[in-house]
Amino acid sequence: MSAQPRMRLNLLLTAVLGLVIVVLLNYISSRHYKRWDWTAHGLFTLSERSQQALTELDQEVEIYVFLGRDEQDFADVETLLEEYKAVTDRITVEWVDPDRDRARYQVLADKFGIDSWLAGDVTLSQVPVVVTSGERKWKVERHQLIVEDFETFEDADGHKLDLQSERALTGAILEVTTGEPTKVCVAAGHGEWEVGAYGDRSFDAVARELEWEKIEVEAFEVRADEVPESCDAFFVISPQRPFSKEEVAIVDRYLASGGNLLLTFDPVLKKEALTPTGFERWLEERGIVVGQDLVIENDTAQQLPGNPGDLFLVTNVGTHRLVDTIRKRGGGILLAVARSVDVADGGDTEVLFRTSPNAVAETDIARALDPDAKGEPTPPSAVPLAVTWEYVPPLGEDLKPVEIEGPTPGRLIVVGDSDWMSAELLDNPQLSNIDFLSSSAGWLTQREALINIAPRKTNARAVIMSDADLQNLLFRVVVLLPLAALIAGFGVWWSRRS
Repeated sequence: MSAQPRMRLNLLLTAVLGLVIVVLLNYISSRHYKRWDWTAHGLFTLSERSQQALTELDQEVEIYVFLGRDEQDFADVETLLEEYKAVTDRITVEWVDPDRDRARYQVLADKFGIDSWLAGDVTLSQVPVVVTSGERKWKVERHQLIVEDFETFEDADGHKLDLQSERALTGAILEVTTGEPTKVCVAAGHGEWEVGAYGDRSFDAVARELEWEKIEVEAFEVRADEVPESCDAFFVISPQRPFSKEEVAIVDRYLASGGNLLLTFDPVLKKEALTPTGFERWLEERGIVVGQDLVIENDTAQQLPGNPGDLFLVTNVGTHRLVDTIRKRGGGILLAVARSVDVADGGDTEVLFRTSPNAVAETDIARALDPDAKGEPTPPSAVPLAVTWEYVPPLGEDLKPVEIEGPTPGRLIVVGDSDWMSAELLDNPQLSNIDFLSSSAGWLTQREALINIAPRKTNARAVIMSDADLQNLLFRVVVLLPLAALIAGFGVWWSRRS
């Protein structure tokens, strides 16, 4: 065979081999699909909880997106929905441009009851995303996708954006697939954090976070009435005055009848003594000891600069599944002015997290307020700060759980601080405070699939190009790239000619 036919045969075989390789690569990539998130803050990497919710989907979900390609949120939402579709094939997405697909948009807008308005020549849909499953639907509004943090305009790195799209979309999917909302009742009447109040003792920031998980919040004043059966969980947040025996008995009956309870106790000082909560003896019967002390974190690595005795970070978490997300994510929980909450000997309770081994639980309040005061110093230890209790049925002679008559008692969490629920700490994505709130709400309401994804903050930096920059870019695109292709082509031609 002469040289020229042999060269043609080699070219043909090379082309066929290249085609086979391309087909194989496409087949492998389709079987092992993987996307990479190269953003600095991991903006489009789904959280573990979102992935769990998506993998557990047992029904079809349709997502309608009413965004034009020129809108600022389009690319972010498109990229995020691709991540959703990569996890499950039960999600279908239909993109409808209100300007380019006017007829289709009008049909769906009438179906879902959506309004729109004109911004110049562009039609903006009031609701950019609608999630449906069967007969259920949920609307995601614009402010739930991307929120500007106006308080950060003076930051050196530029002001921030809260990317809430994942929280909104996953919450909407759960809403249309998991049934009716859950209700949390919040105690009132003892100086607790209040729903609808203003200032540092407002519960509204927590309520907003719970709303993302489709949990309704309602205030309830404990007096002579029983806690309503409609309350899936009952929160007592930082009471300033003690509960009476009768009121504690009401809470006890609620827990015994299957209710779920969250108690957070701040150390309330009065004449250098801690005010009792009214729950001390009742909790001891369940193996929980609320300390009459102030916790002081002495480990500088856990202290917040400038607040050595107030704010401190907790990274020493237990093994309970309630804190699994915190342990995997890291970051820790930020607390302030806490008291100890420990497990009594022989109790069925479990510690959720502790301080560092260098902390002390100071029972001498005068010494806690003045470290230079006289007296024997308290030895340091890893002070427990939160415990959980759950009814464990006794075992019979056959080593099987003994069934009890009536309802099974509910679940209980006790924390020696309430400041971890403050708005600024819940909004901080570097902390695990929001994860602890979400996990606690899900565990107490016994909705294990409940999720809450902390907002991802990123810098809203504009790309500013001068005339010189534009000229350089034009030179590279119009001159250098074609020239590089020409040189490469000439090199191939020369090698074949030789």
